[in-house]
Amino acid sequence: MARPPAQRARDIRRILDARFSFSTFEQWQRDDPAWWHSSRNEIGRGLYGQALRELERLQSASDGTLDAELADIAR
Repeated sequence: MARPPAQRARDIRRILDARFSFSTFEQWQRDDPAWWHSSRNEIGRGLYGQALRELERLQSASDGTLDAELADIAR
């Protein structure tokens, strides 16, 4: 049986937070937009871009792939 959409979203978020601290990037973007867009944060924006690409990949991934990704971050 396929994962319910809400569970998939939570699992994907868990993977992204473990690999990229995704929630932290989103918080920085909200809390300090001037810094977020500054030249001092080029690396942060680049990492966030990588995380967004990974988000797209995971959204189209099978449940088996998500299970493997979750097992990988649990190590």
